[in-house]
Amino acid sequence: MRPSCLLALTIFITISLHAQTSSEEEEVEPPPYGYDTTLKGGYSLSYKADDSLQYLYLKKGKKTITELSCVSLGMLNKNLGYIGADFTSYFVFVHSFGGGNPHYIELIKKATGKNILNNGAAWIDVEEKKELLLYCKNDGPDKNDKMILLNVRTGQKQYFSFPKELFEESMVLNRIQISKVTDTQLVITYDTKNGSKVKMYKR
Repeated sequence: MRPSCLLALTIFITISLHAQTSSEEEEVEPPPYGYDTTLKGGYSLSYKADDSLQYLYLKKGKKTITELSCVSLGMLNKNLGYIGADFTSYFVFVHSFGGGNPHYIELIKKATGKNILNNGAAWIDVEEKKELLLYCKNDGPDKNDKMILLNVRTGQKQYFSFPKELFEESMVLNRIQISKVTDTQLVITYDTKNGSKVKMYKR
């Protein structure tokens, strides 16, 4: 083989191997984090990943306060967690797994990164401007469980019974929304097999 042909073949093989390596590297590169990362008060979430895991950190400026979550690289961003509501001193950190499963939540104090809710707490709804969080301490509630309305500013909790019709079907927590909340009442709408209904509670 001519020297010029041998040189060309060597260059071609080198380029091909480089392209293959680059392609493999691109395949394992994690997608960007797809949720909002900005919080009030100068706080934020920071997303990082290595070759096997992905992480979310709570930060203020350049200071890392804590690692919030860590899951395998192949899992979805919503499994890792995202901001569900942003209050003055706290934020709701949500984990969603799809398939009608409840949305698991943590109420994180921004200054410390600590969760003040019990493990297994699940999202119902929120009134963000009034800093009111409606949740249940159990992800699969029964008729003996209560909805909890937490005033995030004061820490005060109020307890309300679930509408009985909700338990005729599955996915109880996903079928409730806050319609209105004032100093004297809580109004929810909830979906049933017979359509949407409204229930009012005194506070």
